[in-house]
Amino acid sequence: MNVNELDLTQASRAYGVANTPSFLVRKLQADAGIRALGQTCSAQDILAALRASVAVEADSPVDAVRPYALLVALWFKQEIEHLKEASKISAPEYRWFPVVSELLIQNFSPVQMHTIQLPGVLPAPQISFTSQASTSASPKIIIAHN
Repeated sequence: MNVNELDLTQASRAYGVANTPSFLVRKLQADAGIRALGQTCSAQDILAALRASVAVEADSPVDAVRPYALLVALWFKQEIEHLKEASKISAPEYRWFPVVSELLIQNFSPVQMHTIQLPGVLPAPQISFTSQASTSASPKIIIAHN
């Protein structure tokens, strides 16, 4: 995934109804596209896109939410240094920028995600009504009707 390919449609809707920075952060952290960006793009690419996005005035809701989405993408990285570096960026046009970056730093917890590929196909579960125990009594199956 390329930083410029990020679909911010859902994020811009969350931004439009956000009444607090913490609400916006929670919504952006739940966005699968932002998570994927944080996991696939380098921190340097995200930081470069972040610097470029705060350098211009937002012309649309997507442009307005982009710096916050990029901050959250950095939150998904293994190292907090990139997020701390981003928090030092001057973004006077984005009033929640300092608050959002501070919230993300305070709540940072390095998370490792691994995908485990199991070889082969697991067999379908089977149910057996027979018993391996050697008893003289045969098992009973009771069917109840209402």
